[in-house]
Amino acid sequence: MNNKHRAQDSKEERHTNVISIWKKVRTVLLPLLLTAEVTNSQHKEVLNGEFWREQALTNIIPYWNEHVRDRQYGAFYMSLTRSWQPAPPWDKYPAMISRQVYGFSAAYLLSGDRKYVDVAREGVDYLLKHAWDKQYGGWFGVLTQTGEPKDPSKSVDLQLYTDVGLALYYFVTGDENVLSYVKESIRIRRTYARDKEFGGYYQVLRRDLGVKDSSKSKHSHFGYTSSLLLNLWMATRDPEILRFAEELVQISIERMKDPEYAWLRGFPSRFDRRWNFAPVIMDGNEVISAGAQLTGALALLRLYQLTGKEVYRMEGMRLGEQTTRYAWDSTRGGWYDIVERMPPHLLRGRPTVSWWIQCYGSFLQLHLYHITGKKRHLDQFQKMAAFWNRYLLDSEFGGVFRTVSADGLPIDSEKAVVWKASYHEMEHAFLNYLYLNLHVNHRPAVLHFLLRDTKSQFKHFVSLVEDPSVQIAAVKMNGERWTSFNAKERYVIPPEGKEVKLEVTLMPSSREGK
Repeated sequence: MNNKHRAQDSKEERHTNVISIWKKVRTVLLPLLLTAEVTNSQHKEVLNGEFWREQALTNIIPYWNEHVRDRQYGAFYMSLTRSWQPAPPWDKYPAMISRQVYGFSAAYLLSGDRKYVDVAREGVDYLLKHAWDKQYGGWFGVLTQTGEPKDPSKSVDLQLYTDVGLALYYFVTGDENVLSYVKESIRIRRTYARDKEFGGYYQVLRRDLGVKDSSKSKHSHFGYTSSLLLNLWMATRDPEILRFAEELVQISIERMKDPEYAWLRGFPSRFDRRWNFAPVIMDGNEVISAGAQLTGALALLRLYQLTGKEVYRMEGMRLGEQTTRYAWDSTRGGWYDIVERMPPHLLRGRPTVSWWIQCYGSFLQLHLYHITGKKRHLDQFQKMAAFWNRYLLDSEFGGVFRTVSADGLPIDSEKAVVWKASYHEMEHAFLNYLYLNLHVNHRPAVLHFLLRDTKSQFKHFVSLVEDPSVQIAAVKMNGERWTSFNAKERYVIPPEGKEVKLEVTLMPSSREGK
């Protein structure tokens, strides 16, 4: 009996131990399983274009709308702390004002909320009043807090980004006066910044449009195409704009491409006037900017979709795949800023993830997926989006961090500084919405326009999607069905009027997936 009782006790003790162990295992595993379930749900969620539309209109633009407007001196603050408090320096950069114009214009495209286009208009009015050089033409580089010229020189990067926001504002409103300033700015660059002896375009012009800095860079070539000209061409269909875009990209391929490893050079390094290259050296090694490679790859792939020219596809695919291989952390999902030019292309400096590079890396994957149909690009996009949502979005104060560590810890937490505005984060949400709805999910995308002073038979182009298979499915004018549009060419002919509100639905011509 004793042996029997001991055996029974031993059996019960083992059973108790198993239950105890299972409870401990469950305590550890259940949160992990729930986390994995949430993570999988979030991964699927980021492939829904509506997720990004909602992020723009809930987590990003309301904070900018509340805090960035300078109600005393006009336009916008250039510097805001993490908690959105205005901070010095107080000078105003027209390029950054225009980047805010872009952000608020994108918010209107996504929402149709009148207050956003009105804020964009405030920025536009300020630029036309204070930033345009009425004597020589072009945009002043820097203004004082009260709007007087502080640096009247005209560097390509500041000219370019002053035009970028105005171009999107034109896309939203059809304001021909605003478009005339953008086109004149481009004409000045093509006329006065062109190097007729050695080819290419100079970096900086003086106020009187003489050459101040004859170096040549990303911004004066493939960056100009990617950030401005392609969108402007889709908004106007002006063939001269597309010709200039191709000219700059062809110069970039011929002159700026690394002959040994095929990187695109020109940022942060530059070429001199004769195209002699001055590399950037860190810890004894030449380095390249991942952001510059992404800018170049996007210019090439977008040009391929607009023109059908195979050379752009080949160059863009090669550069995009190479940059993803060496500058992206496939484990954690973040894009690094700097890698070595030479194999094995190691990271250099303190590995950091910048918000704008994370945006461009995500765009690249969506373009590669659309062109190739390969699912791995969507998988990579999901990892990049997860990093963005987990680490770059500021869940406490709203908005987006400027720079985080490889592990996602905030490094630069200011919401606005010179070169950081609402532009990239709103562009990120806007283009993710379009590309995911139209190219991945084959669903409609709806955009809103508020056209002003429309003339008879005016054609307003309403798509910034490169693929010509995307067409207009339906249009509402002031809330009523409107049939005067060309679905394939993607333009609407609105009635004459002081103000016309359009709601345009875009749809791929074929709903079959790749």
